[in-house]
Amino acid sequence: MVTTPHSAMESSLVVASNRGPVRFERGEDGKLVAHRGSGGLVTVLGGVLERDDATWVAAAVTEGDREVAPRGRKLEGAAQRVRYVDIPEERYDGYYNGIANGILWFAHHYLWDIARTPTFDERTEHDWADYVEANRAFARALSVEAKHDPIFLIQDYHLTLVPQLLREMVPDARILHFSHTPFAGRTYLRTLPVDMRQSILRGMLGADVVGFQGRQWGENFLLSARELEDVHVDIRAHRADVDGRQVQIRSFPVAVGAQEIQEAAATDRAKRLRSQVEKIRGDRKLLLRVDRLEPSKNILRGFLAFELLLQKHREWRGDVVFLALLSPSREEVPAYRDYGADCRATADRINATYGKEDWTPIVLKVQEDFTFAVAAYDRYDAMLVNPVHDGMNLVAMEGPVVNTSGGALILSRNAGAFGRLGRHSLAINPFDLSETAEAINEALLMPEEDRTRRARGLQRSALAHTPATWLASQLRAIDEVRPPSP
Repeated sequence: MVTTPHSAMESSLVVASNRGPVRFERGEDGKLVAHRGSGGLVTVLGGVLERDDATWVAAAVTEGDREVAPRGRKLEGAAQRVRYVDIPEERYDGYYNGIANGILWFAHHYLWDIARTPTFDERTEHDWADYVEANRAFARALSVEAKHDPIFLIQDYHLTLVPQLLREMVPDARILHFSHTPFAGRTYLRTLPVDMRQSILRGMLGADVVGFQGRQWGENFLLSARELEDVHVDIRAHRADVDGRQVQIRSFPVAVGAQEIQEAAATDRAKRLRSQVEKIRGDRKLLLRVDRLEPSKNILRGFLAFELLLQKHREWRGDVVFLALLSPSREEVPAYRDYGADCRATADRINATYGKEDWTPIVLKVQEDFTFAVAAYDRYDAMLVNPVHDGMNLVAMEGPVVNTSGGALILSRNAGAFGRLGRHSLAINPFDLSETAEAINEALLMPEEDRTRRARGLQRSALAHTPATWLASQLRAIDEVRPPSP
């Protein structure tokens, strides 16, 4: 076992992810202005890396980012530094839309209609070449940061090849790769072209520690890795031996950054927005969902389950409003655009069928507005979180942190958050419309005592872990595999 001069807890950190904590754009005065990045990963990591020895390496997405890319920049009002990898636009499309979101996201969330999709062809080969080169560009950028022997924290399915590529450039690097998504089972992963599948597995095995949101995803990874030549896998010990190294496979469930949500809830804008939510609600019950507008979130079945509620329990007609706050997501991918159009059309149809002059059953807002979501979190009577599969799902934890209405949570058993929140929620099979409709009915009718007890349990569970403890558990795992010298 290789020892290192100092522990991971004392080392500087370098985070690599496709999306960075900020994006730079030119202001009216011509100066570069930093705007907060969006997405769940930024939310998870943003509060963790507030230390002067942290660097975040991300893909450049704006012209301002590209200006910052060659030299990096320390963030104003924060201790961390950010650098950007400038990937040519045409290559970025193949890497990000073609492979990462067009193939890997669908594989890990079991989203394909297998009788029809996927079909791999010359375009896939071209996109895969872009994915490889984008990962190589990240590895080169990270190797520049290796002179101080940092801990490399490589994030998610966009960068699965980076650990091995970085290992080839910096053999002694201390590397952790973390997947924020589920990881597809062995038979489903075999849908991928052989070279793609084997390269992804070997790429991730370039790390010292491979982390997942839940133990089941790590086991899926090991079962697939077991099929690789010259790799010895020990399922019980959660490890793999490859190239004379030991790789540990661990579970590190992410935690919600409660302080940021609570601070947002206390702003004047949040207070004004709560009044808007109350106006939408009126004197009715409020059912809420907050999601990205994309297929894994199962929005369409959520609307259909709500329609079934209105059919089976006519007494709710006019007495409940379903507020759906959806943020645009990956609109460059045709399947995402089509899904968004289907969701809008279904909401419109339900509203036309059941709505009245003074009642719109589904109020659908497609917008990127975190504060509006926080304002709605405060007021819901029930919240529906029904992903088909999800690595964790922060919404399930964010809502209970700020809700003051004793809100009930209807939660998919396939969400990673179910392991933490399941016993306090109303559990559903996300594919079962009848079960979901009955769970909504139960949530809206729940007695006050039961509602209060469950809400307190949800909040305690959501606050029991923090982003800082999530990071610390990963650094301890690095020290176990690469112990510091005495």
